Amino acid sequence: MRPPNDYIPGLLCLLFVWSHVTYVLATRRQQKFVTDSVTNKNVLFVIVDDLRTSLGCYGDNIVKSPNIDQLASMSVRFTNAYAQQAVCAPSRVSFLTGRRPDTTRLFDFNSYWREHAGNYSTLPQYFKEHGYVTMSVGKVFHPGISSNRSDDYPYSWSVKPYHPSSEKYENKKTCKGKDGQLHANLVCPVDVSEVPEGTLPDIQSTEEAIRLLKKIQQNSSFFLAVGYHKPHIPFRFPQEFLKLYPIENISLAPDPDIPRNLPAVAYNPWADIRKREDVQALNISFPYGPIPPHFQRLIRQSYYASVSYLDSQVGQLLNAVENLGLANNTIIIFASDHGWSLGEHGEWAKYSNFDVATRVPLIFYVPGMTTSRQTQQNIFTYRDPFNIKTIKNTPGKLKEDPVELVSLYSTIVELAGLPLLPACPVPSFHVDLCTEGQSLLPHFAFGKNLPETVAYSSYPRPSDTPQWNSDLPDLEDIRIMGYSMRTRDYRLTLWVGYNPVTFQANVTDLHAQELYLVKSDPNQDNNLFNESLHYDFIQKLFGHMLKWTIFT
Repeated sequence: MRPPNDYIPGLLCLLFVWSHVTYVLATRRQQKFVTDSVTNKNVLFVIVDDLRTSLGCYGDNIVKSPNIDQLASMSVRFTNAYAQQAVCAPSRVSFLTGRRPDTTRLFDFNSYWREHAGNYSTLPQYFKEHGYVTMSVGKVFHPGISSNRSDDYPYSWSVKPYHPSSEKYENKKTCKGKDGQLHANLVCPVDVSEVPEGTLPDIQSTEEAIRLLKKIQQNSSFFLAVGYHKPHIPFRFPQEFLKLYPIENISLAPDPDIPRNLPAVAYNPWADIRKREDVQALNISFPYGPIPPHFQRLIRQSYYASVSYLDSQVGQLLNAVENLGLANNTIIIFASDHGWSLGEHGEWAKYSNFDVATRVPLIFYVPGMTTSRQTQQNIFTYRDPFNIKTIKNTPGKLKEDPVELVSLYSTIVELAGLPLLPACPVPSFHVDLCTEGQSLLPHFAFGKNLPETVAYSSYPRPSDTPQWNSDLPDLEDIRIMGYSMRTRDYRLTLWVGYNPVTFQANVTDLHAQELYLVKSDPNQDNNLFNESLHYDFIQKLFGHMLKWTIFT
């Protein structure tokens, strides 16, 4: 039995209403959880580019991330946090405005939401308007048109955002090949002393962030966002970090082949990787490849090395927070804009609705809340990844509920004790200040029973089959939108027709469906949607949720 074309998409809307209503009620019941102990705090927001949950604190036994693990040990750590779109600009604009991509109308890199959709207030803007000094270092907003070529300055920031001077070399020919020449490669370990300016962007960002922290007046509250580039491609990092990951210890992805029942529209052909000189030399066929196993190992090794390099920068930043006496009055949030495929499903990069592309690390450190008592000294001592002794971190507080990055805005505002944001009406293009994300504060109160949560993601495609622009279609080329929802038990994705002129999805134009049961298929390799047994399962599940909506 095949579901009628207009049945399941309509239930997606019902489920959104269900999750929104029940979650808002739960949030209102628990607003008293925020006490005076978490008000008037500074905010340090660390945003990482393309980082999946490949961290020790997320159960990865290969990656060495001692400094981020140390932070997680004193924090609330969400193990099922999801981006709303697995690409940089749409994701960042979404969580920095508290609006979903359908409301920002940003699915590519080519529009500024204030002109294209609505004059939405941003997270740093809200703090600025409440007396905070707001500062941006590195890649916070995606640079370019999507942030008005100014990182939304002066709306969002008190001072002009800082970008590392060495940023301009990231995609240049600075990678030394076996021929002794410089290339624009994907895999690019470097001798830092030999690169232009003798430094790298993330090193400069750490130095600038520490400089700003030292400059802050004692009587000023600050909101500092620090955006790190790695592990975004190219994998350009100090070459010594390769020593942490001998190539003989690097395995392939557990599911390196394209699943037999994967709809063609769901596949991302990793076109940006194919443009790199070292990948071009492999003469890989388009669109399905595959990449030769030896080069797959090089990519995975370089990704892990980039993560450890990132961790060392985060460790230096956190150590400065402690040394400057700020650890007891600064809320620290660590998050990524989206994940990254490392060969799973035969895919690389992001550009999909799978967990590996949408799932992100999300960590909240709140003095007096995530720590059981007044924070003591030496909690952010720098840990050298090259000299890690056996360190037993306490696990911190673990939350497995599916949550969304769009909730960051309302959560951080509430943690800081600022006036709560109103929920957005539907539609909300005319409303400057509201949020489509629900505060995560109820999750901080352990022992509380909360309604089941759902995380939503979406991804656009230009066609049913992979094209050279499938990963990053311009708005005018979008013809299909993949709407996906993740619960604790499953991921359901529906690919429907989309009109980029009217910004409307046609739910009667159903192109493909995916259903993955997380418990029995954690890698999401076996699409079960077309099996009638599971259609009946979906019917019952949605019917049950509909009842909850009615009685709530």
